[in-house]
Amino acid sequence: MTAAKLVQSYFQQLTRGCGNNQCLNMYCSSNLSFKYDRKLFEDPNNVAAEAIKLAHDYGSAYLDEYMNSNSFLTEENLQQIIIKCKELNNWALLQNLIYSVFSNRQNLSSSFLRKGFPINISTNNDTSSSKTASATAKSYFLRDSRITLENNEITLDFDLMKRSIKLLMSYEDEISVVINDALGALFKQIANELALSKKVELEDDANFLNIFFIVFQLPYLSDPICIFDTAYTFYSIFPKLSIEIQMKFVRILAKQKTDLNSYVSHVQQYITMHTLRWCDNTQINTTNESLLSSERGMNEGLYVLRILFYANLLGGERQILEIIETERENDQRMEVELINRRQRHNDDDVGDDGNHNEQEQNQQQQQQQSAEQGENRSEAAATSPLRHRSTSFTMRTSTSEQDEIESLYENPLQIKLGLEPNEYRHGYLPFDSFINEFANEKIEINKEYLDFVRQRPDNLHFSFILYPFFLSTINKIALLNIENKVQMYRQRHTSFFHSIFSGVRLDPFFKICVRRGHLIEDALIALEYQGIEQPAELKKQFFVEFEGEQGHDEGGLSKEFFQLITEQIFSPEYGMFMADEETRSLWFNPSAAEDLDREYTLIGMLLGLAIYNSVILDIKFPPILYRKLMGKVGTFEDLETSHPTIYKSLKSLLSFDEQQEGTTIENAFGSTFQVGITDATGSRVIYDLKENGENMSVTSDNRQEFVRLYSDLILNKSVEKQFHPFFHGFLLVTRDSSLRKLFRPDEIELLVAGSQVLDFNQLATAAEYDAGYSKDSPTIRNFWDVLMSFTDEQKRKFLRFTTGSDRAPIGGLARLKLIISRNGPDTDRLPTAHTCFNAFLLPDYSSIDKLREKLLIAINNAEGFGLL
Repeated sequence: MTAAKLVQSYFQQLTRGCGNNQCLNMYCSSNLSFKYDRKLFEDPNNVAAEAIKLAHDYGSAYLDEYMNSNSFLTEENLQQIIIKCKELNNWALLQNLIYSVFSNRQNLSSSFLRKGFPINISTNNDTSSSKTASATAKSYFLRDSRITLENNEITLDFDLMKRSIKLLMSYEDEISVVINDALGALFKQIANELALSKKVELEDDANFLNIFFIVFQLPYLSDPICIFDTAYTFYSIFPKLSIEIQMKFVRILAKQKTDLNSYVSHVQQYITMHTLRWCDNTQINTTNESLLSSERGMNEGLYVLRILFYANLLGGERQILEIIETERENDQRMEVELINRRQRHNDDDVGDDGNHNEQEQNQQQQQQQSAEQGENRSEAAATSPLRHRSTSFTMRTSTSEQDEIESLYENPLQIKLGLEPNEYRHGYLPFDSFINEFANEKIEINKEYLDFVRQRPDNLHFSFILYPFFLSTINKIALLNIENKVQMYRQRHTSFFHSIFSGVRLDPFFKICVRRGHLIEDALIALEYQGIEQPAELKKQFFVEFEGEQGHDEGGLSKEFFQLITEQIFSPEYGMFMADEETRSLWFNPSAAEDLDREYTLIGMLLGLAIYNSVILDIKFPPILYRKLMGKVGTFEDLETSHPTIYKSLKSLLSFDEQQEGTTIENAFGSTFQVGITDATGSRVIYDLKENGENMSVTSDNRQEFVRLYSDLILNKSVEKQFHPFFHGFLLVTRDSSLRKLFRPDEIELLVAGSQVLDFNQLATAAEYDAGYSKDSPTIRNFWDVLMSFTDEQKRKFLRFTTGSDRAPIGGLARLKLIISRNGPDTDRLPTAHTCFNAFLLPDYSSIDKLREKLLIAINNAEGFGLL
């Protein structure tokens, strides 16, 4: 229809109408609730002006002939229909319209459009007949050059749509059944069109993506009646869509992020209901050993939740590109160092039989590949507006294991979007919003892992392991522990067969023997010789032997070793770390001696070994330390928890308003680009943030730069010599694990140091009893009365006595499963403990006073005594 014909048709419609007094078109004179003042249109010029405006803004959308042949919703016609239904006291008119719109892709996608978009949209008629009754006889696809898969434009008016849906839901009782039936028909139509080789045309439809945002706005997705049918069918569409249109959905949702919480709530309700159904089926059929991941519909729910997770990242707080590039360069340098170290060890093993040259050539190729990848990343980051995938794993060319980890936890959508979760400090919603605690409690992570590794790489089916953002910290730790145990088993297996075929016996365990009086010296020698020079040793199970003492390490001796060595090496006399009185946490001493690289490497290795062997350490670092262990760089935001006084001072500098305060920053603060940092001895170490910093005042213009440089100095540059070997030692142990892909920095802190929140009621509730004791035994009742009366410090001593650590594991003390065994009748002997089994051996003391006395003696003299 030409523009002139379009204006003429609107002119006739505004003056004469269509002749139907039941007309629902407010832009038609026959409508009883005509939008305009009829007296105004007595002047033909006014009619002509409005006809031109309608033609320009809406094209043919509001012509009677178009509205009679196409049903779609606008806020105005919805209001008019509701008014009409109220007048008639009959909702059939609204119900018929709702079904007509929500059961048809073309109708729903053409609803709630932004002004100006229907114009210039041509209709491409695909004359091939549908093979199913649920689809329309012909498929219509709308084209608009302004809407492409590459841009973020969409024809949907979000505000108008939300108001309309809110209005519609005011009459939920009248339309709920109809709209649920209609959605079922709609999703089948879309599925049919996708299956009939119409995917390209469908995704190129200018209005197609509107449907997903409209449906997500409906509360029915969380309705238990609709979840197993309507919601399941809706979520099943997403995996069938191309990566390109999924990317566009993510980008648009990141811009419309205020809706994200309701979207996530829909999917979490869906997952919860499917978990409940699985629980019911499992209880009914006790022989059913199917995993939660096999529940029909769970795959689709997690797939959609992952899409929402990516939108949450894009809508969150990402580090600036300069910081990201610095982190990547640091990763690359550290990777080359680790490759070189391993290569040197391999070269030593090769000998002079001609293989040495081949090894050297491989090393050069690996270094060149790492360098090329670094250059390519820098060029790509500089030219592309999209994020680029972190290469902290892809550049690991020395082993194929890292490539497997890379592909395991990444997927095409994440790679195409260029997302690396740990490059985002925060999402728009908290990351915990994507963890379904109820479902996580039902996930049997051991069986999930076994089921996953049995799959063929070219035919992977759904597994929770592929969705680390969904897993609780407890399940992530369990998964990491399984991975570590598999590594230990492989090392034992390798040692066994090496011993058989070579005749040279290799120890299947990583054993060290230390003297209590020379703990650090002996540990340093053992770890340096076996661990650094032979990195494969670190993948074996760790055993400790105290020289001159009997006892086989079943876990208790290792726990005691870690406890004792951390107490010593972090003490002030070594001068390697300093304690902050305000935060009660440890930080690197910027003035530490120059020759402590070996010691810092040792500490990093100990941290990695503790994680690898599931030992909780009694240490407290600020959160930035764990961010740095994940390859991150410290910035101003990190000072809030590591150096709170400095953070407050710098924040006041940034927020200082010279006009309001009536003075300048120079006069108020008197700061220059020369600063001092206090070291472990209390001395001030002076640094110039810029050349000639002493003579460069901090002003309103350069205060941002000052804060950036000062933060960088405190958290990075002043401790670079100390942190670098520390980080190196940590990576020697953890490099080949999936630590970075599974965990966030805050979770690494819990993994290393456990939780300081101790609920001894949880411990009592979960405790088990053996050798004649029960929860009602008099001695057991006395024991809990005594323990609950202890001070916090005494309780922590008891915890260390029985478990080797005064911290709670992730999930609280209930997860310790303390076993209290009767250790004979009344006696003068003290209680003892098997720390490796969390077993507490308690004699059947005759009185509560005697129990208290003996228990206090035991826990106050625990080192090297009573720990079996």
